[in-house]
Amino acid sequence: MDTGKIKIEELKDIISEKLNYNIISKLSVDEYRKFIYDFFNILSLYKQQGVKREDIEGFINKLYTNQSSHFSGDIIKEDMFSFITEEILNFCPSPFFWNISLEEYMQKWEKIYFSSLN
Repeated sequence: MDTGKIKIEELKDIISEKLNYNIISKLSVDEYRKFIYDFFNILSLYKQQGVKREDIEGFINKLYTNQSSHFSGDIIKEDMFSFITEEILNFCPSPFFWNISLEEYMQKWEKIYFSSLN
């Protein structure tokens, strides 16, 4: 197995572990903010190693479908989960994670998403 495929499989394992609706739905706003920074920092490291959105797109769609069965009707908690998957897949307002630096990208979270959760 080539190194690129190994990186993609590693990332899928990390995403599977981290993107769990039951865990995310229990986070406070401050915990969620930390979670987002940590999660996108990890994703950025893989992006720097050559992983692309296309490498995990189908995986994320399937994960979202599986996790959405746990949605409880709490719109804010569901949005907290959905914001992440939408950002990974670029189903969101620009700037896109895959096109800019992590520092610039996280400014988007501060301005758009975190302010809506307060």
